[in-house]
Amino acid sequence: MGFRVGALTNQTYKIGDTLQWEGPLCRPEIKPPAGNIRSIGYFNCDNLRCSTWSDCFPDVQQVVVVVENNVIVAVELHKLLDEVEQFQILEVS
Repeated sequence: MGFRVGALTNQTYKIGDTLQWEGPLCRPEIKPPAGNIRSIGYFNCDNLRCSTWSDCFPDVQQVVVVVENNVIVAVELHKLLDEVEQFQILEVS
């Protein structure tokens, strides 16, 4: 799964991990005061017959990554919405 929050350094995270903020490029640029973020993420498709990540199961490819107090606490399936931008940050506090 991919998402773009914290230091954009190709880190590997799992639920319960603390986001890293050290690096030349962070998103958002400054760590939120309370460390709470909700952002769009995407599942990678493991089906070898698919040419892109969105070919197979578009209804379950998009998720919301929930970060509380700078810790990844949940990844929730999210119905694809045409009006969201790729890797959009939905909420910051």
